[in-house]
Amino acid sequence: MTEKGRPKITICIPHWQVKKYISICLRSIRKHSQKYDIQVIVVDNGSKDESLDYLRALDWILLLERPGEVHTNWPRNVFTAWDHGLQHAAGDFYVTMHSDVFVKADDWLDPMLREIRADPNIAAAGAWKLHIENPVYAFQKRATRYLVKKMRQLAGAKKPVEWRIGHYPRDYCAMYRREPIIANKLQFTPIREAGGALASGGGYSIATQIWNAGYETRMVPVDEMRSKVAHIAHGTAAVREEKPLRHKRKQKKLEARTARSLNQKWIRELEFDDSRDRKKDAAL
Repeated sequence: MTEKGRPKITICIPHWQVKKYISICLRSIRKHSQKYDIQVIVVDNGSKDESLDYLRALDWILLLERPGEVHTNWPRNVFTAWDHGLQHAAGDFYVTMHSDVFVKADDWLDPMLREIRADPNIAAAGAWKLHIENPVYAFQKRATRYLVKKMRQLAGAKKPVEWRIGHYPRDYCAMYRREPIIANKLQFTPIREAGGALASGGGYSIATQIWNAGYETRMVPVDEMRSKVAHIAHGTAAVREEKPLRHKRKQKKLEARTARSLNQKWIRELEFDDSRDRKKDAAL
């Protein structure tokens, strides 16, 4: 713990060639984190454009460069970036974050801190999906998951840990206790489960490891988290032609939704307010 009882919080953000997102993301963190003692780590996965120069010019972040990484190694290099950042983290708590998550409230970390500090056995806290889905599509997904679960039960399938749809922190904005993660040698990179299958990402793999190690996870109400942060789901796919969605129709919808999100007044203000990029000892 740091002075005045404030916990040290490390925020780690993987990045690859999205200056528009990473600049807004970092400026929003700096604007709305004055009450916290934070360390910000950006792990760059082989950027070769102006975004890397931008990050190198920021003296208030810890930039970890991985020039050998390539975009075709996505999404694995997102998970390995968090594992890499963890080795340099100084915080009691470790926040995994995506570059397309933007902070909009001064108390944005409070909900996760509240849940994770409720009991020493709680090792992670966060919310489910923060972006707003089409209600019909969301219903179809829930129905499909329910049917798959019932089919597995009828087939007598067993899993080492129940998946618990909607009940593990999604890793695009989640908080973890650093000590149990390191002490138990847990990792964000998906590992193979008991049956040999590779666990899915998105926070599920690290959550199952946490449960298997005897710890718990806690969920923050989605509406509460949405009032603190905004997430442009699959944001990189909307602005980088190297990472498009598989279906053209979905890609077009994503690009339109992303354009509407980025056109919000508070996001545009952050995009053009470079005062948040100034040296760490400068008054903000």
